[in-house]
Amino acid sequence: MKLMLIRPLFVLAMGLSHACASRIPAEPVSQLQASKTFTRQGTFMIGPGDQLDIFVFGEEKLSGRFTISPTGILAFPLINTLNVTGMSSQQLTKRLEAALDVYIKAPRVAVSLPSVKSFQVFFSGEIKRVGGLNLTSETNLLQALTLAGGLSDFASGRIVLVRQIGNSKVKRYAMQYEDILAGEKFMDGITLETGDVIIAE
Repeated sequence: MKLMLIRPLFVLAMGLSHACASRIPAEPVSQLQASKTFTRQGTFMIGPGDQLDIFVFGEEKLSGRFTISPTGILAFPLINTLNVTGMSSQQLTKRLEAALDVYIKAPRVAVSLPSVKSFQVFFSGEIKRVGGLNLTSETNLLQALTLAGGLSDFASGRIVLVRQIGNSKVKRYAMQYEDILAGEKFMDGITLETGDVIIAE
């Protein structure tokens, strides 16, 4: 589950940042692999802790604000529990309409995300504001570094992105801050995933 994986990854990265007297071994950023925070169309995937506004037309008692459990479960009237981790709001809408069709004639459902809690990234090393940062929409690396205040005066300019790949594999990707600023190669297209750790050396 997203939140269960994030904390160990951040602890690992913190240990790496303390060892920054030597460069952190990392692959070129051209080898970067995406995770599952967004679909290919840029749609956010629901995760633990996110809040959902669910409106069932003509059924006020079924409508309201719901919080996804730490294990990714949505507790919803009539349906009881539903694992929604990795679903988009559009996919959840269709799933709820199909499940409610047993109880309601031609149900119409609208789902929105007023509060995203599962999309969290972390900053370590020579960054002005280290620690966790909650993001609410698709965010590229330069935008995230700006939100963290940028690099400190002692930074070498080398950035390492630590990313969880699958359930247990972690990979590290290196790039230069100047290349990110200049939009070199495909730098502008690097969007962050849940649990990413950005280390500035």
